[in-house]
Amino acid sequence: MPYRSLVPPLLFAAALAFLLQHFVGSLAWAGLLAVITWPLHRHLLARGWPRMASAATLLFLLVTCFVGPSILLINALGHELAGVERLFAQVNETGVPAPPWLLQLPQVALEPALQWWNQHLAVPGGLRTLVRNTVGDFLPHMTGTLRAWGSTILANALYLFLTLLTLFVLYLHGPAVVRHADRAGMRLIPAHYPVFRRLLPLSVRGTALGLCSIALLEGIVLGAAYAIAGAPAPVLLAVITGYLALIPGGAPLSFTTVSILLLGQGNPGAALGLFSWGAIELFMVDKFIRPKLIGHRVDLPFLAVLFGLLGGVSTMGVLGLFVGPFMMAVLFWWLRDGDVDVVEDGVVSKLKDKQAR
Repeated sequence: MPYRSLVPPLLFAAALAFLLQHFVGSLAWAGLLAVITWPLHRHLLARGWPRMASAATLLFLLVTCFVGPSILLINALGHELAGVERLFAQVNETGVPAPPWLLQLPQVALEPALQWWNQHLAVPGGLRTLVRNTVGDFLPHMTGTLRAWGSTILANALYLFLTLLTLFVLYLHGPAVVRHADRAGMRLIPAHYPVFRRLLPLSVRGTALGLCSIALLEGIVLGAAYAIAGAPAPVLLAVITGYLALIPGGAPLSFTTVSILLLGQGNPGAALGLFSWGAIELFMVDKFIRPKLIGHRVDLPFLAVLFGLLGGVSTMGVLGLFVGPFMMAVLFWWLRDGDVDVVEDGVVSKLKDKQAR
């Protein structure tokens, strides 16, 4: 059987994946980032940039794109925490009187709740004592959690360093890597590899364009809505919304949470308005903009894009956001009898499988 020749390479690939199982994510992310940014790298080389300078510049831009919003987030969070600290100090000095809603509790729960409130929160200094006692109770658990977080942060820092290092090497030696990959692909699946080779970069770049554009749009539009609705720290919430919008379901979670926050602050009109606007805006984005941006390069319909994103992120995490649409692109190329329209460098062309007919 001709397929017997595939067994040794597949077994070796499985053994290699097992050997590098802790670093497959770093290698995959480096490959995806290289595919996404390769047109810009090629453009800089065409303008006479040295390969080393182009690689260093693109790496710096990528780090800036990820670190810049994080710095803004930390700065805004620092200002908000300073405000919370001042409010905490003021409330601790004067005490917090029982709110009106507490007095509306049933008689069975009213007396113990009111007694607890007056004992811990209504007296000056009671809030600080309550926080100190609570932190003391949870301190052993927090120590273990922080230790686990510390090891996780160090491991992720190592993976990030390996990703950036691999990406830098791919920028420098990309043509040689592509040649080796092409030779291996043509040996393993000569009939279908040329199609896969064109579908992969198109679907990955379309997904990256769609996700980043939608995240930026969601952050700006919903951030403005937060400011109009009177939500606290609208810039901070806008940045968080932009990050969450990279994942399907992240944006609705964000504006729903802010709407609940406004409702808890006694602003039902602003909460309802923000939730309604977020739902309408989300419908427009998911129905028209996101599928167009992600699927137009490989001619994917709305449901294929949606299930590709959801299935990918649910099984493989953030990396699945790119794997899912690619697999859907391969599926629909096969369902369409190996004949599909693709958009490459602004030009629409037919992608046909010579052996499909």
